Amino acid sequence: MGKFAVVRERSCRSLEKAGRFRVEEEKVVKYLYGIGSFQIGRAQVIPVLLRLGDEVIRDQDGGAVGMMSLSGSGKGLKMVIRERLYVVPVRRVKRVLEGKKKKGAVFEVK
Repeated sequence: MGKFAVVRERSCRSLEKAGRFRVEEEKVVKYLYGIGSFQIGRAQVIPVLLRLGDEVIRDQDGGAVGMMSLSGSGKGLKMVIRERLYVVPVRRVKRVLEGKKKKGAVFEVK
């Protein structure tokens, strides 16, 4: 019987801190360094966390600039804003929404 080798390809992606998010009134606002701030309704984040669908991210003027969805593993909240991919740990999002934490980091996927 011949020998075989298992080859597993893995894409190396690095995360770089790109900003912060926090809750302001009924909106979750993301502040991205050098780009600006973006918002999504607090009530719109919960269906994404429950895997009920994706949501639109808007700028301060209300224009659509991206989409928010849950990662395949369910551990990260993915956001595509102006053709760049950002991620936030779901655990931190939940703690901020519950009021246990004031803010959390936003990471850009490189």
